[in-house]
Amino acid sequence: MSRQELHDLLAQLEQERNLLDPVNQEQHQRLDELVESLEQQKVYPDDFDQYSVLATQVSEMVAEYEANHPSVAAVLNGIARVLENFKV
Repeated sequence: MSRQELHDLLAQLEQERNLLDPVNQEQHQRLDELVESLEQQKVYPDDFDQYSVLATQVSEMVAEYEANHPSVAAVLNGIARVLENFKV
């Protein structure tokens, strides 16, 4: 897994986010905050403790989106997998 894969997954997550029901602002905000946090990690890649925290947050979000937004959950799952590999 690479930083490029993370970049690609973030772009895919942004596309999926734009397809979500615009009424649910909380979901949009949470995804925006996640993307912002991950973008910051690209700026400060040596902060591995943050990767661990973010991986946990993303894994929790997967469960929230699985039932109603499986495509978002699939992208989030991919992001969690990449973050887990960064921890190693």
